Amino acid sequence: MSDTSAAPNAWDTARPFPGPPPGFSDRRDAIDTADGRFWELSESGWDAMLGYLADPATLARCVETRHHQVEVTVIDSTGERTFFVPRTADDQQIIDEGANSYLRDVGLPQRPTGYRWFQRLPGDLTVKDIDEAVYEAIRELPRDHHPAEAVPAIRAAMERLYRR
Repeated sequence: MSDTSAAPNAWDTARPFPGPPPGFSDRRDAIDTADGRFWELSESGWDAMLGYLADPATLARCVETRHHQVEVTVIDSTGERTFFVPRTADDQQIIDEGANSYLRDVGLPQRPTGYRWFQRLPGDLTVKDIDEAVYEAIRELPRDHHPAEAVPAIRAAMERLYRR
């Protein structure tokens, strides 16, 4: 596992998101701001890891104020009905714990809850470029590798991308 004790905790040093955040964004979308282009990290542990392993100065956050909905489909004798219900605090706790469990497994600090997380994109790169570089970096690892074994290769790939 990596030793992150010498480096500042990137979650704690994240700056405020520059400007009003978008209502909802797709992980693959670039968000243009006066301070550069950003992408919104999803609520997954994978995206949290990617955000953390890049230069900590690239992270930004804002308080989560959106009201999320969960799609529910009911199939019974009358047919199939789909509707939306508000995401509960228990739902959100499960999502947050899943991401933080993954971060603990790879040896990184937990991500504080209650925020939306963004990362400045380097140069003209896209999220697809980041994903492709990361997958290329871990391509040689065994299929059953522990996620922590991928951290050094992912960190090196992110450092290369952000130094360009």
